[in-house]
Amino acid sequence: MRGDLAQERCVVQFCIAQRLQAGGYFGYECPAANVVGEHSKYREKHNNWVFHSLSCRFSVRGAGVAPSRHERIAMTQNPVSAPKLPPVVVISLVDSDVRRAHMIKQLAAADVRFQFFDAERIREYPPTYDASERLRIYGNHLTLGEVGCYESHYRIWEALANSNDDIWCILEDDVELTPDFSRCLASTLGVAVPWGIMRLKEGGAAGQWQVGRLPGGEVLNDHRKQPGGAHAYLIRRGAALVLLAYARRIIHPVDDMINRNWEHGISMISISPDIVLDRGDDLGTTIPGRHKVRRNAWQKLKREFHRGRDSLSRHVDAWRRRWLTPVRG
Repeated sequence: MRGDLAQERCVVQFCIAQRLQAGGYFGYECPAANVVGEHSKYREKHNNWVFHSLSCRFSVRGAGVAPSRHERIAMTQNPVSAPKLPPVVVISLVDSDVRRAHMIKQLAAADVRFQFFDAERIREYPPTYDASERLRIYGNHLTLGEVGCYESHYRIWEALANSNDDIWCILEDDVELTPDFSRCLASTLGVAVPWGIMRLKEGGAAGQWQVGRLPGGEVLNDHRKQPGGAHAYLIRRGAALVLLAYARRIIHPVDDMINRNWEHGISMISISPDIVLDRGDDLGTTIPGRHKVRRNAWQKLKREFHRGRDSLSRHVDAWRRRWLTPVRG
């Protein structure tokens, strides 16, 4: 164990997800989804993921470098025992090298196995984008970046629906993990409170009430207004199936669509304090903002009507959940 391993060593679980043709060490194919229906034209090339996992005691090397003979021996002599965690998928553009390195470093340090989902920039709106309905309600278009983000989450839900797993953890590549991330993620698997989607950060939420607690003391909350963003969440297979039917047409940004729980009926909770932080400002955005649109008086009136209707529906549904759902451990 000396010589080649005289450098500073650490126990890591080093995971790299890449396309099959990129090769690698100890890889196996992970079929994502049987892509069918109107989405298949845009999703069929994502039907295979490759997951590479290297668990051993070794000097940290570059991606794709095979371990030495000493390191292969160490793999069998010093296996890493990690807590049971749900599969973790990180959404990242294929050319976002800085963001990918940011996530690899964090997840390796947290001893969390994961896969990258290779997101791509789209150059045209897909047939599933309902431009007429979007303009009727809001008077403006979603950006191509927003639609591409929506498509990435949708494809992952397809993959979960076609898997044998109950829960997946979905992360975007601009988050920072807290020191308790791995422990809290493991403890969510035993939560007694019924839920379909569990947010791992609460930014943008309002009107919260407690519905449960994790063994480590973290609080589980429901909200009148659900947390914003889709940076980090757990989703059950049943919830993915609901969203695949509900979210076929793209009208809202993906996080706004997820938060319309008074329509799709998925039970949604969040963890407090946050176990991930948003670092998008530090890493730079990959989704440009919308151009400001000049609306006439009628368009403004329609937009405010729909916003008011959504707010009323949100309040009524929150009252129903609050008084019918008991607090559980």
